[in-house]
This record gives sequence, structure tokens and C-alpha cells, in this order.
Amino acid sequence: MDNTLKFSLLKQAFENKMPANKYLGLKILELKAGYAKIHIPFKDEFIGDFMQKRWHGGIQASIADSAGGIVALTAMNNIGDKVSTIDIRVDYLNGSEPVDLFAEAEIIKNGKRIIKVDVKLYHKKERIIAIARCAFSILRNKE
Repeated sequence: MDNTLKFSLLKQAFENKMPANKYLGLKILELKAGYAKIHIPFKDEFIGDFMQKRWHGGIQASIADSAGGIVALTAMNNIGDKVSTIDIRVDYLNGSEPVDLFAEAEIIKNGKRIIKVDVKLYHKKERIIAIARCAFSILRNKE
């Protein structure tokens, strides 16, 4: 399968077939081998700190996990390859605002059994809200 079709199918599945992603409103703006940029529209339901109207940290971690997972899937070569989160660490660097969020995810290590992905969450590129380092277990289907 060529990459254009593969990435189109991944985008469709990510945005429309995963209930959590649909609820969060995740939309892929760019997807290529080892990289994704995702837009997340703000919703009042995402507020964790009601006094300052900050995004909930758990919502941010879920976004980072989803962004990392789709990027890990870009490294899969065969139908039936499986990716599962085994670890995620999130560093919250700045308070978030009650506005849309963006996630950029990039593979930093593509090994035999583990893929490592770094994810940045931000409103504006110059002010990163959080950085996540994700590790995914991969099970490659031997076609």
C-alpha cells in the first residue's frame, strides 16, 4: 500500500472510528512518516482548573497519547501491525488558556519492538504548554 493511501486511511480511522478521539474533536492537520500535527478545539468540558479556566492535565495527557499513537502507526508496514502504549510521561510547562490546542508528535526512535515519540502541546508555537515522551510496544504482523 502506498503511503498516501495508508496515511489517508489512518487519518480517517483516527478522526472517525475512535470514540475518544471523536469526543475530543482531534483533527489531523498534517500526517507523514514519523510526524503529525493535530488540532484540538477547546470545549468547556476540558477545564480542570475552573478558577483559571485551564485545560485539565488528564485531557492533555490523553491528547499526547493519541498523537503519539498515530505517529507510531505511520511506521507500521503491514496490515495487522499493532501498537500499544506502554509508557507516557508528561511535563506540564505552562498553564493553558481556554483556547484551541495543537499537538505535534515526532518519532525519535523506531526500534524492533519499541517506538519512542515526543509530543509538544501548545496554543502558540513559542509557548509550549506540555511535552510528553511516549513509548509504544509494537507487534509486527509477518505477512
